[in-house]
Amino acid sequence: MKKLIIILFYILNFTFLSVFADDIKIISRSEWWADETWRYADSEVWKNYFDKLYKDSSLPETETQKKQRIKNQEINNYLSKNYKEDNTLVEFIKEEKWHQLFWPIWKTNYVKSIVIHHTDTSTWWTSIDAIKSIYKYHTLTRWWGDIGYNYLIWFDWEIYEWRAWWDYVVWAHALRNNRSSIWISIIWKYNHEKISEKQYESLKKLVQFLTKKYGIDVNNSYDYHRDCIWNKCDFHIETYKDNVIVWHRDVWHTNCPWDEFYKQIQILKNDLKSETFWFKLVKNNFKPKELVKSELDKKLDKLSEYELLKLLAQIDYSLDKKNDLNLKNLRSKIYSRLYKEKLKNTDNVKLDYDKNDKIKVKLSYPYKDYITVKNWTNIYDIKLFSWKLLVNDKVEYNKINIKSLKWWFLEVLSWERIPSWDKEKKYNDNKFKWNLFLYVKNNEIVVVNEVNFSDYLKWLWEVSDSDNPEKIKTIIIAARTYAKWYTTKARKFPWEIYDASDNPDVFQKYLWYSLELRSPNINKLVDQTSGQVITYNWDIIKAWYFSQSNWKTLSFKDYCTKNWASCKNIDYPYLTWVFDPWSVWKSSLWHWVGISWAWATYLAKKWWTNDMIIKYFLKWVKINSI
Repeated sequence: MKKLIIILFYILNFTFLSVFADDIKIISRSEWWADETWRYADSEVWKNYFDKLYKDSSLPETETQKKQRIKNQEINNYLSKNYKEDNTLVEFIKEEKWHQLFWPIWKTNYVKSIVIHHTDTSTWWTSIDAIKSIYKYHTLTRWWGDIGYNYLIWFDWEIYEWRAWWDYVVWAHALRNNRSSIWISIIWKYNHEKISEKQYESLKKLVQFLTKKYGIDVNNSYDYHRDCIWNKCDFHIETYKDNVIVWHRDVWHTNCPWDEFYKQIQILKNDLKSETFWFKLVKNNFKPKELVKSELDKKLDKLSEYELLKLLAQIDYSLDKKNDLNLKNLRSKIYSRLYKEKLKNTDNVKLDYDKNDKIKVKLSYPYKDYITVKNWTNIYDIKLFSWKLLVNDKVEYNKINIKSLKWWFLEVLSWERIPSWDKEKKYNDNKFKWNLFLYVKNNEIVVVNEVNFSDYLKWLWEVSDSDNPEKIKTIIIAARTYAKWYTTKARKFPWEIYDASDNPDVFQKYLWYSLELRSPNINKLVDQTSGQVITYNWDIIKAWYFSQSNWKTLSFKDYCTKNWASCKNIDYPYLTWVFDPWSVWKSSLWHWVGISWAWATYLAKKWWTNDMIIKYFLKWVKINSI
């Protein structure tokens, strides 16, 4: 009889709890007007973030970052091996309503613990304003792709659904403990104040609802992990057991929640511990199996990076003519795939290559028999005299080397090259840094400027300072590669002292130090791409680039039919014909192969990155550093 009364008591207690727990109002995401597009990779808000991610991914990994990456991998492997059930991921959601998710959703088999957090604020917002502000901060500023917590309880005791797909979803805010758990945040300033009775009742009601929903017995304990800081640990983390209901400060190194709140909500734990629910964990009804991909995903997986880029170019061009939702979704899938390829590729491996960072450029100085050069201390009036150089009418030389100071420049006073647009005559393209070599050949003065490669690229007039940054980087990398090819692989002027010419019909258009003064964007992007060159089979290529187009670039085979004499015993397999319709001209230049300025401009405006543009034009190439 006594046993029957005890069983009846628990049945009644359970029934009361079920009714009480189900009597709960949770304001859904749709009711507080969550902007779900923020979670989609094709949203306008993510374009700048993607751009920054690409920039960050192109930076070399620091030693600190490397150590942290290795440490995180070791911890993840350790947790997966030793706490397999708690850390097993069984469901992966990467799309929603035909949109690629910026941060995919992972789900676990069980929910085993509840963690309570305090978001400290007393700003007099409405609850909706507060929620939207935190949503934006977590989703966009922190790059979590959604709110990190599952539920929020506002100070007026209303309960809000926060994280999308919230059953069994992996959340984000307590490192090492984001799986198999749920996060509740209490909002208001409770460092010196007590939580209100209504808010406390809402918290208790929500916890009771969740323990019933997921079968969590509040008398049980759970394994928590946090990075080892103060204690001596054999491994990177310390693991300890605690109740299945804990506070933020219990699972991480933090003061959250503050002491007054922490003391008060201990009462909640004691209240719930007095209720023995005898619950059994409720397993996620998703059956672990190999994820089934859509037919489109399977087809995209079979395409190479080069084929994806070709398809993406066609889609962007088509979308200019017709705004098609299916094409936009396909574009999002391809861009996401290319982004993942970018993160895992090994293009940043350094080449064991010629470290010479100097280049000598022949200047198209117009006068054959005299020149006047000024440096920091002297003016050199130089004349051609009987196959020699007469300096200031006194000393004869076979050749002269005039050096600039690091903080100053050389100026050719006898050469006026003011740009036609410079009505104020602010700039004159007759200034140089580093060294000027002067010597006599064929009874005329030859002027050569020796500079390092970084300055050389800052003084090239191959791209406008106002162009899209990704287009500028594309041309800078191509220009560096072109110059390196002709100074190390196949010297264009093998019998001369100089490596290059400032004549664009012969080499590249070199405008000297004055261009640096009026091109701040180019200067910055030259430094950002320092040492980067285009390679094929781990060797520098001959990186042609040009301005004109009549709907496609030439393949090597097409080029050779027009220029057979220059193609004998040469092969450039990375040169294939490429769709290039943006700027149509009646005729094309003889070097109409490689990277088109016009189409590169178009692709950069479509949020293509420089490595995507280069790999679109040049098949099978990589971007490496020397």
